Amino acid sequence: MMVAGQHDKQVPPDRVREFYADLAAPQKVFVDLACASHNAMWEKNRLLLFRASLDWLTAAVVPGAKDGTLRLGY
Repeated sequence: MMVAGQHDKQVPPDRVREFYADLAAPQKVFVDLACASHNAMWEKNRLLLFRASLDWLTAAVVPGAKDGTLRLGY
């Protein structure tokens, strides 16, 4: 799972998308997190980030998705 904050200026979301595209893992999820910067763990949508992380680490799915792109918090 890779997460990109919508307003991240330290690691721009486009760069994370490029890295995600290059990742050859058979099971991967890209999370586009709204209203978030590089400090998403302290921001408005932090609970979405925490839940997605827990789901990925415990079940390898994020809201029912085993791969693809998810937009959370929009």
